[in-house]
Amino acid sequence: MKKGIFIVGFVVSVLMFLFSQVMAQGDRIRFSNLKVIPGIKLQEVYDDNIYLGNGSNNATEPEESDLITHIMPSLGLDYNLHERGNASFNYTGDLAYYNDNNKNDWRTHKGEFNFNYQAPGGIILDINTVHIDAEDPYGNLELYRIGLKTERRGNDLKAKIAYGFGNRFQILAYYNYYKQDYDLERDYTQDWDITEFGAGFQMRLLPKTWAFFRYYFGERDYFTHPAGKGVTESNDSDFDWNRVNFGVTWETGAKLEGELNFGYQLMDYENTADAEGDRYDGMDTWIAATSITYTATPTIGLALSLTRALRETGSSDNEYFEDTGIGVSMKKVIKSKFILTVGGVYSVNDYNTPLTRPREDDINKVNIGLDYLIQNWLTAGIDYRYEKKDSNYSENDYADTQFIISLSAVY
Repeated sequence: MKKGIFIVGFVVSVLMFLFSQVMAQGDRIRFSNLKVIPGIKLQEVYDDNIYLGNGSNNATEPEESDLITHIMPSLGLDYNLHERGNASFNYTGDLAYYNDNNKNDWRTHKGEFNFNYQAPGGIILDINTVHIDAEDPYGNLELYRIGLKTERRGNDLKAKIAYGFGNRFQILAYYNYYKQDYDLERDYTQDWDITEFGAGFQMRLLPKTWAFFRYYFGERDYFTHPAGKGVTESNDSDFDWNRVNFGVTWETGAKLEGELNFGYQLMDYENTADAEGDRYDGMDTWIAATSITYTATPTIGLALSLTRALRETGSSDNEYFEDTGIGVSMKKVIKSKFILTVGGVYSVNDYNTPLTRPREDDINKVNIGLDYLIQNWLTAGIDYRYEKKDSNYSENDYADTQFIISLSAVY
């Protein structure tokens, strides 16, 4: 407790001094077309179940509570290319210190680069790259070791080039590359890279609204095969897929923003059976990647998300699950100084194993937060978060409650 209080007190003192000096100088930090946006966020989190255990799993997943101090610095650089686009770089960090279980202390760093450019001839180029160096307990989309600290790195690249025919139609080409690399040999089943190519067409329906159709082909390759583990290139769960997506997308600045995105995916394994001799079977299902925000009034915002995806759990066996979720949230500005946020997510993970009684996990998440705008650069907040998993295999059940107080500054 004393360590967390000292860290927060020291950083808050420095933060208040620095920002009081910066604010005395006037507007944002700018150098010609370059905008610099520094920031920092401090959090104190009481978590009543830091390992997401249920008290009966095993020695590595007990039910245990702790107070966690987070220090989260950030830095944004944005270079304006005027009407042609912009280039930006953003860094965010998260340094976590546990009051009692300090062996769990971790550091995570994320860097993101964006470049978009619109050429005079109608060609539009959009590139996004993300690098993550993590050792946190948040796992991955396959929920591997969620609740337990793991060290890993991730690299994502998304590239898009579009050509417009007048102001009404566009054709597009896509290239995506993703890589996930865990540090320890224990986690070798999660080491993979993904390569994906795509093509699309979209038509303008309204000034800021487009209808789209996209086709993608991709493959995942597991690249770590330690000796003695039994998993080789001839029996790992490498797979490829074909998918189509269609829907409606809105440009930034519209009353509606985001995408209404649905599709269908066919997935095929490259090998016949896994290391245990269990057969790999191809699969197909509908998919969704919908995320929409709606500004109902200047003080009320609503958000909806709907996701569905096939997720392979690792390279060593034929297990996968269908991940289906829906989320809703509301943001309300109260008397210009307070922002109330209320939201919830419900998701279902349907596994294909065991064959006699396939596993099914139901996950519920609720969050309530209230932020107070102290200055236009300084915000204080309190949050309540609750998460509960119910599985037909009770060893996977857990419930987790968090109470959070925070102070954030962005100039």
